[in-house]
Amino acid sequence: MDHEGVGGFLESILAVMVVITASSVFLVVLASGTLQLDPDMDEKDVVSWLEANGLYSENRAIPMDGLNGDIGGPSFPDEISGMTVTYRCSGNSTPLLILNQGEPPQGDVLAFQLPLLIDVDGRTVAGIMEVRAWR
Repeated sequence: MDHEGVGGFLESILAVMVVITASSVFLVVLASGTLQLDPDMDEKDVVSWLEANGLYSENRAIPMDGLNGDIGGPSFPDEISGMTVTYRCSGNSTPLLILNQGEPPQGDVLAFQLPLLIDVDGRTVAGIMEVRAWR
């Protein structure tokens, strides 16, 4: 091979690499738009609502025996039509209590976990609260 042949070969490889890189960047940009949450559903609003209804607290233990299977009381925050709250002991995958209200999710779902203290049979233990809220 002469120098033109090698140069042409390397140039074609470089062109292919540029196309692959550009398409990868395009796909990442395209996909990142679909991963963003709906701005109307805000985790802070949901946490504030949970605190106001006695379902979550950063400072005190939440008693499991005082809660029933439905999330009753006042309406949900704006733009939320249903919610599921699951309480678990830390390190245990078995739910202690599942609270559910509203129709099954049809659209966007906001899901997050929060650490908290829970009161189980008179003892306070570390726990996890899993929240799923939807429109």
